[in-house]
Amino acid sequence: MKKRIISLLLTITVLGAYGAAADAAVLDTADTGAHTEAAVVAADYAEVGSELSPATDLPTAYSSRDEGFVTPVRNQLYNTCWAYSSTAAFETLLLKNRKTGEQLSPMHMNFWGSRNPDGTGWLRNYNDAGYPYIAMGYMTSFGSVMDSLFNEELTQSDYTASIGSLYPYVAADSVIYLDGNDRDTIKTAVYNYGAVVGNFHYDAMYTGVQRAYNCDIPGISTSDLNGHAVEVVGWDDSYPVANFREAHRPSADGAWLCKNSWGTTFGDNGYFWISYEDLYLFSSRFGPSYAIAGYSDMTAISKIQQNEVYGATYEFDYLEKIRPALNRMTYVNVLDFSDGYHNIDKVIFESTSEGSAYSVYYIPVDDNGVPVTDMTKWTLLGEGVVDYQGYISVNTGGFKAPIGKGAIGVHIQSNAMGDYTIGIGEWLSKGSKYLFIPESKPGQSYLIGYDIQPTDVLDFYSDNEDDIGGTFVIKALCRSDDFEGDVDRDGEFGITDVTCTQRMLAEMITLDKTQMRFADFDNDGEVQITDATRMQRSLAGFDNV
Repeated sequence: MKKRIISLLLTITVLGAYGAAADAAVLDTADTGAHTEAAVVAADYAEVGSELSPATDLPTAYSSRDEGFVTPVRNQLYNTCWAYSSTAAFETLLLKNRKTGEQLSPMHMNFWGSRNPDGTGWLRNYNDAGYPYIAMGYMTSFGSVMDSLFNEELTQSDYTASIGSLYPYVAADSVIYLDGNDRDTIKTAVYNYGAVVGNFHYDAMYTGVQRAYNCDIPGISTSDLNGHAVEVVGWDDSYPVANFREAHRPSADGAWLCKNSWGTTFGDNGYFWISYEDLYLFSSRFGPSYAIAGYSDMTAISKIQQNEVYGATYEFDYLEKIRPALNRMTYVNVLDFSDGYHNIDKVIFESTSEGSAYSVYYIPVDDNGVPVTDMTKWTLLGEGVVDYQGYISVNTGGFKAPIGKGAIGVHIQSNAMGDYTIGIGEWLSKGSKYLFIPESKPGQSYLIGYDIQPTDVLDFYSDNEDDIGGTFVIKALCRSDDFEGDVDRDGEFGITDVTCTQRMLAEMITLDKTQMRFADFDNDGEVQITDATRMQRSLAGFDNV
């Protein structure tokens, strides 16, 4: 099997010639220890990231902590800074949008991002270091559950037992990869979304008295990197140079305010400052720095229809090399809407082809489940320009897909750089050791425009000497035709549903798992008297109270 070689030395560079094969990433990752888990799996699409322009003049200092957009500092279990920092950033976005102050579960994310019994998924143990791609995949593919429903005392066995009965509270649908070399980009993301997830090299440059850190040592080898992920929640252009360790003082004032995950005894009640001049914060050597920019509430009538369930691990850029004359492609995932979740509110896809034009379609499939190529039978769901590198959310206006199998196609026209790529959940390895193996199956992903007939992407991989391949990152956020709160499952939401909930709470009747899901009206994972009260208020027309 031919493989693309990616090294994390100073930048992500190709060590071998490309050749005309679809080659997955073989990665050189940093070794890590306690509290130094490098978010270090990197694919070439994480090298730069997007620049963001502020809509207004940025202040010289800002803090989401001062604005009340942060949740309490926690003390991470295991090598899970990647999970705690991303969860904290998601919580900050929710608080900034006045949704909730309750914490989400980093431990559920951690177990989700561990090895599956069948040998697929992220091939790590739950106490091993992790990668930013696990966090982004989890938040966009599964969502996040409340910490009150899956706390740090629960185990991997508890996680396994909860599969199928524990539902997400909210899911991320927009994630922006950021250009860490551009200071205003990071500031804009923090200002707009409350936080940025960033990684850096942690070593002996920290001063506990001033709670300040700066690494000014260039050229640290990959094997010596001690990667650590934090939630960046603010900045201060006037943060004094004198506060940094004398031997490693930067040349000018200015630093980032970071929320850590080592408990409140570290730093300033869990917070500390990293100099603007730190050589490794926001470095692409650790994978992308990113901001969670949008989310969707997940209720009993919500579901993410998808084939891949881990997010993007690589960028499908092979066509630009194999067929250089091409400048556009339609990437297709065949989905199954037979379960009734077929009202498509959003389509989510991953791409780093910033500036390229896209069109999103619903595409019927033939009797064999293959998407049809007759574009007169396609339905345009949305179109636009890829405004940034990352996960793109496209509102479709609630298109009702036919019950049964159908396909979502994302047509991408190349940008000025000739890029028209899409994210794919593709295998990763380090030397002879696999880091990630997808659950890809024939009939899930297709290329339309590569050949005369639709090309199954696994056939494409097989033709290019790769027997594992991957699945395109194209998801549909859908609703069923059910009514929220329809506890008695009669197709209507009314006072009888309130009565059923009240009788269950009084232990007069028992509800099955589906009924309990619909009785959880506020989607906090528990059925309480507040759910019955909110049902009554909703029926009375006080939905937003």
